[in-house]
Amino acid sequence: MLKSILNNFSEGELKQALGEGAACAYEKICGRPVSKEELANAVETVNAYDFIFDESARNKLIERMSNSQVEIALDQFLGLSEYDFNLENVDKYNYLSILAERSPEFFAKTVNVQLNDLPRDSSPAAGVKIIRPVYPLYPYQLEVSKKITAHFSKLGKRCILHLPTGAGKTRTAINVCAEHLRSDPDALVLWLADTSELCAQAEEEFEKSWKAIGNRNVKVYPFYSDTDLSLGGIDSGFLVAGLQKLNSAKNKAGYKILYEKLKGNVSLIIFDEAHKAVAPTYKAIVEDVIDSNESACLLGLSATPGRRVDADSDEDARLTRFFYNKKITMAIAGYQSPIQYLVTEGYLAKSKFINIDYSSKTIISAVCKRNNKIDSEVEAVLSKDETRNKKILDVIEVEFNKGGSIIVFSCGIEHSRMISSMLAFRGIMAYSLDSQNDSAESRSHKIAQYKEGKVRVLVNYNILTAGFDVPRTNVAVIARPTNSLVLYSQMAGRAMRGPKSKGNKECNIYTVRDDIPAFRSVVHAFSHWDSIWKEV
Repeated sequence: MLKSILNNFSEGELKQALGEGAACAYEKICGRPVSKEELANAVETVNAYDFIFDESARNKLIERMSNSQVEIALDQFLGLSEYDFNLENVDKYNYLSILAERSPEFFAKTVNVQLNDLPRDSSPAAGVKIIRPVYPLYPYQLEVSKKITAHFSKLGKRCILHLPTGAGKTRTAINVCAEHLRSDPDALVLWLADTSELCAQAEEEFEKSWKAIGNRNVKVYPFYSDTDLSLGGIDSGFLVAGLQKLNSAKNKAGYKILYEKLKGNVSLIIFDEAHKAVAPTYKAIVEDVIDSNESACLLGLSATPGRRVDADSDEDARLTRFFYNKKITMAIAGYQSPIQYLVTEGYLAKSKFINIDYSSKTIISAVCKRNNKIDSEVEAVLSKDETRNKKILDVIEVEFNKGGSIIVFSCGIEHSRMISSMLAFRGIMAYSLDSQNDSAESRSHKIAQYKEGKVRVLVNYNILTAGFDVPRTNVAVIARPTNSLVLYSQMAGRAMRGPKSKGNKECNIYTVRDDIPAFRSVVHAFSHWDSIWKEV
């Protein structure tokens, strides 16, 4: 249709469209005047793109269209459901002009202009484009990630990453791993953790991150839980290993030689829950690997970088020495604590700490004072206290009826099963999780049901304290007594994911008061060991 429309132009208009003097110059070259048909052909070749995307040229073309040509074009627009209109009593030329401006590509089809044969600027300068990353770090995560990479580049061999529970230690450390692997195609990262949940979390996080920021194909090796992976041939990539499984492999006939070869290839070690790194068996694994490759770097991860609450504890001193007394954390100007910033900005939920009081405490205090610790005897006594259990059930029922997603930390395996059974009598479906009665499959099923919201109460003993990340959780019931600041922080942290982490604005942390020394503030827990570390 474009050619027939151009026939409606005058020769002068066609020459003007080609540009000042172009037609005259060509006439001198060929020694004769050019015909109107030749002019129209030249304009079609040179100016077709302008007639579609230049407003002035496009409107000029529409003005020269016959009434029948305009109606044909409008009929084609009528075939689009988004342009449902009645042509009666409408200025058809004006309406076609509006539609052509709104959809120039479709207008091109109505006048038979093949845009795919025309050069188009794929990034017009009409406006600034913002390209958003698929899986970005939060600003504070990016900052500490840069600090870690800079520390290692300056020949600092060891340090610990200290971020609050829920602030994304794993995500941040995975970015460090990715930087390391991108810069060296032969690098092998060894991620160490003592539970299958922590290992699985790291494996999932790496896969998600590398898809977004990786620069080549990388192999991921899962060596934890029931995986039957051979250690042979692992020379580069990302190896996630359970500490117990790797320790067993060290001395196993079929693995020993492979392990010896493997450890010399490791160039970066990540130790999750780093406060456990100085346990003799775990420490031996790390030092064994580093002794095989003196250039290997070690990064520990912890929300609570200490082992004992006591001041000047020998265990804490061993931990700081093991990581060369170097700690990297977030520093936010204007905030007394990083946690205050994370809550204000919506990364963490605003936590309300609530005591569950009951009356039968005298025997518990006596037991604790006698043993100077909370042991299985204490937990057994607490788990059978009827008044205590009723209080726990009442709290769970209230929060369940408010729509809460609840994690309960019980006194023991039998207590966990008892609580879930008693909740069933109240019409509340709850799953019990423990290491004795659950297989890997049943545990996975129960957690999946909770993640999907099909079950809103999980009762557990010693399973979900670390490596369990379900942002929908907004209630934690700590019915397990503890004088461990690390353990208390881990349990409370399960409910503290904020809106920016797909969690909640607020959460409730219930703690059963057993007259046992314990902790009630994650802010104090986070800063408790600051004095024993030197911040990088």
